[in-house]
Amino acid sequence: MIGDRMKESRLKLGYSAEQVAEHLGISPATIYRYENGDISKLPSKYIKPLADYLCVTPAYLMGWSDSGPAAEPDAPKTIEARIVSGGMDKLPKEQREQILNVVRAMFAQHPELFEKEGNENDPEL
Repeated sequence: MIGDRMKESRLKLGYSAEQVAEHLGISPATIYRYENGDISKLPSKYIKPLADYLCVTPAYLMGWSDSGPAAEPDAPKTIEARIVSGGMDKLPKEQREQILNVVRAMFAQHPELFEKEGNENDPEL
């Protein structure tokens, strides 16, 4: 079950097994062994970091809950937004700045893509 949920979550995010392995500091072969069920017990030190990286709760990852996405009250709603918001602090400063520059350019060139539906005077925008 853990392996299935690892693989499903990893693929939804578009991550390779190599990326997950690098994040955890283990070999890609070990990730594949978890996903294929060759290793069934995930060491406790990897549960939270892996769940966070895969944008799921530890309970979901371990099979204790069927609720997949991490349930944080102010968490971004889309997987893409979760990846960006959760991963920005892990990137080197230069890469963070590159991403921010792309977003700034998108806002400048296509503001209509970023308009919030509903009231134009909404203070949350």
